[in-house]
Amino acid sequence: MNATTQNSSSLSETLQSRKAHLTALLKIVDTRFGKSTAMQKFTITAIKAEIGLIEHKLNKR
Repeated sequence: MNATTQNSSSLSETLQSRKAHLTALLKIVDTRFGKSTAMQKFTITAIKAEIGLIEHKLNKR
């Protein structure tokens, strides 16, 4: 399947909105006080990794 092509400003906007969405999710899931489950830790790690990838893509542009 072919991916649709987007111009660079549209892709940057998409990445920025995705980063904002993931940051909001991270605030919901991240538990700084109290115990966190293994699933929460795994989810937090995955979200942070995805944010890092998005930041890398944005810096590369």
